[in-house]
Formats: sequence, structure tokens, C-alpha cells
Amino acid sequence: MSDNKKKNPWLSWVFIAIVFVGLIFYLLMSFLSKGKQNATQSIYDKYVSITTLWASQYKNAFMDLAERGNIIGNYVDDNDLEPVSPEVIAVAHAIVEDRKCYRIVLYDRSTAVTDSGETVANDPFENLLNDDATKTQYYFLSDNALGQTGDLAVSVPIKSGRAYVFLFLSPETIAKNIYKSGYENLSFAVIFKKDGTVIRNIDRFMDSDSKFTRENNFLTNIQEGTTREEYNLFKAKLYNGSGCAIHTEYKGDERTIAVAPIGIEDWYIGFGVRQAETDVLVRGAYGEVKNTIMKLAAVLGIFVVGMVALAIIGTTRSREKGRKLEDKADMDLLTELTNKAATERMIAEYISDNKNGHGVLFILDIDNFKKVNDTMGHNFGDTLLKTLGKEIRKEFRVTDIVGRTGGDEFMIFLKDVSDELIVEREANRITRFFHDFKAGGDYVKYSATASIGVAIFPEDGATFKDLYVSADQALYRAKKRGKNQLVFYNEEKYGKQ
Repeated sequence: MSDNKKKNPWLSWVFIAIVFVGLIFYLLMSFLSKGKQNATQSIYDKYVSITTLWASQYKNAFMDLAERGNIIGNYVDDNDLEPVSPEVIAVAHAIVEDRKCYRIVLYDRSTAVTDSGETVANDPFENLLNDDATKTQYYFLSDNALGQTGDLAVSVPIKSGRAYVFLFLSPETIAKNIYKSGYENLSFAVIFKKDGTVIRNIDRFMDSDSKFTRENNFLTNIQEGTTREEYNLFKAKLYNGSGCAIHTEYKGDERTIAVAPIGIEDWYIGFGVRQAETDVLVRGAYGEVKNTIMKLAAVLGIFVVGMVALAIIGTTRSREKGRKLEDKADMDLLTELTNKAATERMIAEYISDNKNGHGVLFILDIDNFKKVNDTMGHNFGDTLLKTLGKEIRKEFRVTDIVGRTGGDEFMIFLKDVSDELIVEREANRITRFFHDFKAGGDYVKYSATASIGVAIFPEDGATFKDLYVSADQALYRAKKRGKNQLVFYNEEKYGKQ
């Protein structure tokens, strides 16, 4: 029997060690999985960053065209298009020569004049303008009559919207800056509308024949290869103006697709990289982390078993011991209520933490308690106190503070009580309690009465000290008036119970 007793502690240690080894292994595997997720997100963020950069450069190109159009407009007066003045032609031609755009046309619904002074047909420009022609408008062109297919164009209203400056920019001008991502042979890039309609493919990307961009609707194709929840989150981010990325598949074409708003009209850029390439990048990003974790698993598994087990055992015992000592230190052993120090500390803490709170403090003394001890003995006096502590605790909420603060003195603090009717109801409750209270055994019953002083927080005292003084003064008046009664500090408001 003694041998078994000696072995049992060791078996407990072994069991704890096994549990913690399993826990550590699980945490390491979870960390490994999280590492892969983080690596994947990092690659997604990289794609989004690239796409957002492209989108900003398209926007900047459009904004620059609009700014140049406004510059030209500043040189145009009410008669300048009848005919266009040489000064205006010179300004427009200087902008073209500076390679800010490759063509400028001034148009007033009857005449269309280029930056070289040539008059051209005006119908294509009239057809390009939409109903709200008083605002700057932006276009991705598809009509060769105006320029090259895929051109960027801007129309800027001048002369109070009675004439316009059209500026044209080749996408190749932007391409010189943005198509250096390293993914040209493995990806596509498109510009599409908010409804998913593809406006144009960016042809510099070698993988631009993807079915994502050639069939049906771009966003619908993305939706087909992912879950509803993932797609809805993706679309919400997109429409809220944030760049985002998603893993999807359409007709066997598996991709990571990043999208970003251009910030002009309802246009977006979509960038789709083959998933195989994305997977290679992810493995490279988290492979070193994986190797390190696997090595740590072996080393930490041995070390942590002993250390963690010992730490937990020691901590558990220490906390349990500390909790018992703390409870014992705060308890009045006779009544099992909180003692004086703990009661005053708890009330003071509530007042300090609840500057705008409300409460009621009762201080009560058992009437003629010394006489009870003298005539009926100290044992009976202790029984009376013990019974009172047990019964009075039942009268109040568990959140209220009830403590014994002296030989026959008790203190009760009701938290979060502000309504006058509730205050009076609680005062009546404690008064009725002492009307019915009896202590003693089967043969001897003693009806104890009490003198009670009441103060209201914060009107009778904003600190515990001030509140206590007010309640104590009310208690003094109760005793002076013959005991066995409850008196409020503010008798004018609450009257006498």
C-alpha cells in the first residue's frame, strides 16, 4: 500500500507531462497553419499593392489630362473658337509636344479643331458626350474614329459648358511605368466596370486569354469558383473602395485575383495570377518558418513538459492557498460576514469607482447588547450575533455589502440604489426584519432590536469617510430618541421610519 502511494504522484506528473506535450504539439501545428495563412495573406497583399499602384497611375493619368484641359480652357474666351486663336493652338500644341498626351481637339458642337490647327469632323465628339456634359468626363475609347482603340480620353467643358477640350493619351504611356511586376507571363490584367463588364484587356500581359476575362461577366466568373461568404466579403471590400484579393476557379482556370478601384467613374483593375505561381510564392514565404517550428517541437516538447507541469502545480497550490488566506483575512469568523476592514474597503472601492453612482449605507447597533451578555451569558450573545449575521445576509442582494464592523455593530451598503421609493422600501425592509427577528434555542428566544442610522450616497457624503460620519450621526439620533428605530441623516427628505 505504501509503495502505491509513493508511485501515484509520479503517475500524475507523467500524465500532466503527456497532456502538455500534446498541447504544445497542437499549438505548434496551429502556429504552422497560421504561418501558412499569414504567408498567403502576405502574397495577397502584395498583389493588391501592385494592383492599387496601377489603379492610382491610371487615375493620375486621367487627372493630369483633366488638369491640362483646364489650362487650355483658361486661354479660351467667348470668341476663341470662332475661329480658335493661334494662342490657344500654341498652348495645346505645347502640351502635346511635352508628351502629356498625343492629341488635343477643341470642340464647340459646330467646329472641331486639333492642336495642329486642323479642322476635323465633329460628329464623333458629339456622340461621345453624355447627357451631363457640364462636367469633366472620362473614357476608355473603343471607337477608332476618335483615336486608337484602348486610348484614355478626357473631355473638359469650357465656356460654361458650350465648348469642350478633348485630350487623348495612349495606354502605352502608362504601360512604361506599371507593367514591371514580374508576373507578366503568368497573369492577366483587365479594366472592368462595377457591374463586372470588362472594358478592356491590358494586352501587355501574356496570359490575357484567360476565360475569366473572355466569357460572360468578370465578377460572375469569380463568384462561380468560391463560396458565397468569401465572395460577399470580397465584393463588399471592393465596393467600399478597398483593394482586395480572392482565390477562385473558373472552368479549370485557378487563380488568385486582386482588384482595386481606379477612383474614376465605376472602373476597377483586376489582376489574376495563376494559382500554381501563388502557391510557389507562399511555400517560399513560410517554408523557413515550417522548418524552424519542427525543430522547436522536438526541443520544447522535452523542456516544457517538466517546466510547465511544475509551474502549474506550484501556481495552483499557491493561488489556492492565497485565496483561502484572503478569504479568511476578510471574514468575520463568528458571523461569516465580511469583517470591519474588508467591509470599509469594499464600500470605499465602490464609491471611488462609481463617482456618478448611488447607494445607501445602514449602520446598526443591537440595543442593550451588553445587558444580553451580562444576563444571558457570552455564549448566548455569540449565538445572537451569529444568527443575526446569517439571517440579515439573506435579506439583501449578493452584490450588496453586509459586514460586522464591531462587537454588536453591523454595516450594510446597498449598491446602485437611487430612487427615493426604493430607499424607503429598503429602510422598511430592515425595520420589519428587526420586528420579527428572534435568536436562541428551543427554550430561550430573545427578540433583539436595533438602532439604525441611514445615509445616502452621494448626497450625504461623496467619500466613505463623509458617508460614514453622516450615517453615524443618524445612528446617534436613533439611540438618543430611545433606540429601536431607524433614522435618516436627511430627515427632512425621508422622514422618520
